[in-house]
Amino acid sequence: MPPRSSRLSKWSIYIIISSLILLCLIMIFLSIISFYPIQSVTANFNNAHFSRLIAPWPMSALEQELLERRKLRRYAKAEQMRRMEKQLQRMENLNIPIYDLFLDANAEISNSRYITAPDDTSFLWPVLPGRKVFYNPNNPNFIRKSSSVIFPSYHWSSISEGVLLLGGEEIKATIPVVKGRRSFSFNLFLLSPGSIRINLGQYVWAKSFTDDDVQKRIKISIPINDSTAASIRIMSVSSSFYILNANVNHIDHTGRSPIRVSNSSQFWMPNKSLIITNPKKENINSNDDNNDNDEFDDDKIPDEIKPEEVLQNHPQNNIKSQAKKTEETVQDPLKQSSNPQLITNDSYTTAFGYNILYIQTPKISENILKNKKIFNHIAPSLSSIMDQSVIFSKSISISDNTSENFRKFIFSDHNFLNSENIFISKEEINEYKSKNIYQELRKYGYNIVGISHPESYYFNKNISDSSEFTSIYGRWLERNDWTFAKKNIQIDDRNIPASGLDAIFKTNPKGIAAPLTAKDFPIISKYLGNVAQNIDNVPDWGTNEFLLINNQDLYIPRVIEAFQNWTSENQQSRFLAHILLDTETNLIRPTLKDLGKSITTLGFSSIVNPLKIDELATVSYIDRAIGQIIDTIKARKIEHRTIIFVLIPVEKNDGKKSFLATGIFKIPGLIPKMSLNFENININDISATLLSTVGIPIGRNILSNNNDITGIMLEKTTPNEYQALKQNMIPRKNNYIKYTMSIKPDENNCSPFYWTANSDSIFSVHSNFPIYQLISNNLIEFFPCSIKNKYINLSWYQKNENKLENNSNIEGILGGSFQYKRSLTPLPHFYFGKNFVPSDSISFYFDSMTSNNVEEIFSVDEKNSKKCQKQLKDSFSAIDTFESKNIEDPSLSKKTKVGFFITPL
Repeated sequence: MPPRSSRLSKWSIYIIISSLILLCLIMIFLSIISFYPIQSVTANFNNAHFSRLIAPWPMSALEQELLERRKLRRYAKAEQMRRMEKQLQRMENLNIPIYDLFLDANAEISNSRYITAPDDTSFLWPVLPGRKVFYNPNNPNFIRKSSSVIFPSYHWSSISEGVLLLGGEEIKATIPVVKGRRSFSFNLFLLSPGSIRINLGQYVWAKSFTDDDVQKRIKISIPINDSTAASIRIMSVSSSFYILNANVNHIDHTGRSPIRVSNSSQFWMPNKSLIITNPKKENINSNDDNNDNDEFDDDKIPDEIKPEEVLQNHPQNNIKSQAKKTEETVQDPLKQSSNPQLITNDSYTTAFGYNILYIQTPKISENILKNKKIFNHIAPSLSSIMDQSVIFSKSISISDNTSENFRKFIFSDHNFLNSENIFISKEEINEYKSKNIYQELRKYGYNIVGISHPESYYFNKNISDSSEFTSIYGRWLERNDWTFAKKNIQIDDRNIPASGLDAIFKTNPKGIAAPLTAKDFPIISKYLGNVAQNIDNVPDWGTNEFLLINNQDLYIPRVIEAFQNWTSENQQSRFLAHILLDTETNLIRPTLKDLGKSITTLGFSSIVNPLKIDELATVSYIDRAIGQIIDTIKARKIEHRTIIFVLIPVEKNDGKKSFLATGIFKIPGLIPKMSLNFENININDISATLLSTVGIPIGRNILSNNNDITGIMLEKTTPNEYQALKQNMIPRKNNYIKYTMSIKPDENNCSPFYWTANSDSIFSVHSNFPIYQLISNNLIEFFPCSIKNKYINLSWYQKNENKLENNSNIEGILGGSFQYKRSLTPLPHFYFGKNFVPSDSISFYFDSMTSNNVEEIFSVDEKNSKKCQKQLKDSFSAIDTFESKNIEDPSLSKKTKVGFFITPL
């Protein structure tokens, strides 16, 4: 009988095939997680402060708007239409600041009668030193500065301008008289209960505040009913409070300002579906950018070209007839994305009243941007913006420093903005305020917000609230303040809906917030120390409000949340939102959703190219942030008047050390030209282009330019003309000198000495030990022997107006000279420059010295300054060693040694 052949059963085959498939899937999964940073995904779970554990982002503002709309379904159709009509009316209004309390110089504080406010409370939040000086004309000794008040929250710190008014004090200011409605808007932070009174012309506004209002920021807007009111008085009758972000607004009913479009523009083509044809205004003479906004007032635009009717004709609305608005045909405010357009003879676009949204993203690989199929799938939001935008592809020259690129937009002269020269930057910015983009936009009625991490503004990175500080957020300083906390809790309890037994019995009552204890004060002290550490180095940027985010794992989601919250309160104003999304690569935390999108984008190639998954997941993460920002301006109904510029640093793969960026420039409703060949554009040119686009004449090629910004308005020039203009630009040089001293004190006493500056004042004196005093603006006294057995590093700065070739006197070349008083104690021994030239070889009484002598003896380049300091220290150590071995040698007298050199900047 032949042997029976063994055959596998059907179930055995299924089990073997299933095991092989499972093994392959496990191998694929292990290979992916070995390259993909799975720890960053799990970090999202650990750091999530929201219910969405997989994606701990704030709920999109557009999603919130849609949720509110779903709630409207419970109302009748007529009520839904009425509310949409209100939203459309609100879109037609703008609150334009025509007077800013912290920019104008005609405000003064008077304390002619002082009343002690009852129950003064301690001010928990940090207050930074002020800049603008308020005074009392009747009391010349009375001077008070404005303050920057920091309000910590759980994810960021808000810094606003403010001034403190105590009981009985008042602030006076003259305000401009303009046609139309005005209102006085400000934020009030109450320190103690009481009453305040505000006189606006012949009308008086008064209000009393109770304990429940203390330690709360209250936003107040008061209509100025007196059309002839030319002054304002804010009186603290019996309370103490900070008044923040105070300004007088002009209520403008032309929120949908028409865009002026030229057929000769280098960037844009007119959108024929949105053009307003007005025979009376065919030839608009608009060569002067300072044309009044009254040109587009409602009463001057004929009825047939009203913005509402133009918007009804927009293709998105699919409405061909210009029917009158009824309750059944009210337009959807979320679909109003474009304003009408006017043809002009000007050579570029002017969009009066438009917001500016400036976003700086992290680096994106050049290969991803070039691959349209992958880019459209992994970054749909960015891809959609690019389709509607002018693209400066790898045309913008930038730095490798993220914070420096952020600051270059604020202060348009990159020669002064390198990260090594913080003190020089402050001096230049405070002196040349006309170069400050923030200041310029505020003059034209823009509300400025900067959203970034603290280092980008030169603040210490610990300025944002730490986890320790948030643990004491909402607690009080004194036991007497428990009553305030108790009343606030009662108010909160009344606002919480109760159901079931909770409506009858309090099953989970809240406890009174515990007061701060002794262990909390070190936390507050440390926090305040971090806040004030670099305040003297922070220039007066001119922003209305900073929102500073801690540089932590959830940096980008917190930026989005801050922008959403800020726009909810400021959507009626013209604003510049300067947003920094760029952060450290290891802090970008793609989620599981981004991972899944990357795998589906790559398909089967993800198995053989797992490194690409992480890169695409990061791009998806960035794109989600961009998309949520765009959704925010759409939800706030301001998309139709918001210009967007996105700066994308490009990560090149050619191995060369060149730093370029791609720029995306979008104006809603305009059709972009795609054939741009600009090269080596700098951020100054982008600044000039953006500001000129919103009607502020800036740019070297603008005839009515009234600003020192060195950029070129790009829309008004061709690439060839741009290169010619750029060649004619004379680079500005810094006229500053940094003075550096390295001191090795002797054990014995030695005589003090002085440095006297010739003319300009000395600023930013820094020393690792207190061995100096600044006697006057141009005189420093040094006590080198006050510290024993330590190396002392000391430096200061001076402005140098003198040119080397025009001076023969050494004091004029150096910008000052050393002096000393006769004394019984010996003088220090000086050594100069990188060549360690001793003072015995130099006479300080030369009648003449050439610039070459100064270069050889005193001057050290900035890149070699730290190296020179180390050489001085090593030389001093060698001299000490030699003298210690030859104590009996009478020719060696142990003295304090001072190394000195200058660094032209």
